[in-house]
This record gives sequence, structure tokens and C-alpha cells, in this order.
Amino acid sequence: MAIIKNGANGTLSGKAGSVVFVTNGNTTYARGLPKKTSKKPTSEQIVARSRFSIIQKFISPILPFIRIGFKNYNPNKKAHSNAMSYNLNNGTEKTANGYRINYEDFRISKGSPNPITSFMFDLDRKNGTFTLSWEYDTSIATQYQQDSSSCQIVLYNAEEMLISNVFANESRNILKHKSQSVELSETQHIGTYHIYVYFYKTNGSNECTDSKYLGTFEWQKMET
Repeated sequence: MAIIKNGANGTLSGKAGSVVFVTNGNTTYARGLPKKTSKKPTSEQIVARSRFSIIQKFISPILPFIRIGFKNYNPNKKAHSNAMSYNLNNGTEKTANGYRINYEDFRISKGSPNPITSFMFDLDRKNGTFTLSWEYDTSIATQYQQDSSSCQIVLYNAEEMLISNVFANESRNILKHKSQSVELSETQHIGTYHIYVYFYKTNGSNECTDSKYLGTFEWQKMET
């Protein structure tokens, strides 16, 4: 049964006969129900589905950051759809057995150019603190009015793809501060963490830079 949301002038959602109404962002689509088939999927279809599944699983634990980072990439679609579409085309690489995540080209956010030109990070295992320091291109920052944009760091252990394996800074310094720390002390998860950073405006526009991949670090239990 199709449902009209928000009264007579609202959007349709659900099934009406052989038609399904789907709303994505500000647009509502009508499409026919999929036909049942007894045909086995081709090898190309299997690979494509596997690729889609890999991206979907990778995105799931970092969805709160995706919702900000891809909100403005295509305003007519939801951030999750934007991120899936972009990273299916750019965030994977082919292997002998299918596809895998291309961490360097994967994006958590998409927008203006990321202004960072150089960086270094320090891992304080005793206090459980990751600190990133950077230099940036002031001409890019001026052109896109980024100086007061807030820093968002995402540290992601993708081995298990769990939300508990994601760390991010709670307090947010601005770009021109040139430094940001993330507290790691509440975790006992160990392994390889991938480092992403982007900047976004907190003036209500949620305008973001591209996320930038900064490599990895190995995390172990805190020193006592």
C-alpha cells in the first residue's frame, strides 16, 4: 500500500499495485516491481554486487561522518546515496579475485579542495592520544573561505568494520589552528587504523572539503 506523507501535497511512499514509489532527497520516483527470474547471475553481475556490498559495509560504521561529508555533493539525493555512487566509481580497486577498498582514493567527504600541504602525527600510547599537526595552502583556504572551518579526523580500523572501531575528535579546532587531537583511551581494540581528515563549516551550510587520506598507524593497548 502506498502512503502519502505530510498530507495531500506530500510525497508518496510504498507500493500501489505493480508500482513502487521511492523518495530520494527531494525527488520521488515511480518504478515497477522487479520481476522474478530463474536465471543465474552472470559473473559480471556477481562481481558488481560484491563491489557494492564492500562499499556498503565499509561506509556503515562511518555513516555519521558521511551524512555531513556528502550532504552537499548532490543536494537532490541523500548523503548515503551520494557516497555510494562516488566511491563505487572511485573508492575501489580491482584485484585478482574481485574488488577491495582503495583507501587513498576513498572519500568520507566531497567538496572544495583539501588545503593540507604537509602533516605529521604523534601517538601518545601512555595517555591514549592521537595528535595531528598540519600546514596548509593559504590561497586555497582564502579562495574557499576555509580558515574558520572545523577539523574532523576519522580513525578507522576497517578489519572488522564495526562502529566501535572508529575514533573521532569530540572537540574541533579550526583549520588555522594547525593541530587537532583525538582521545583513544576508551578502547582496547588493536590493529591498523586508517587516518582521514576533512574540514567543514559550522555556519549551517555544512560545506566540506574533500577528505584526505593520511596513511595508517598501529594501535595497541595503552602502556601502564
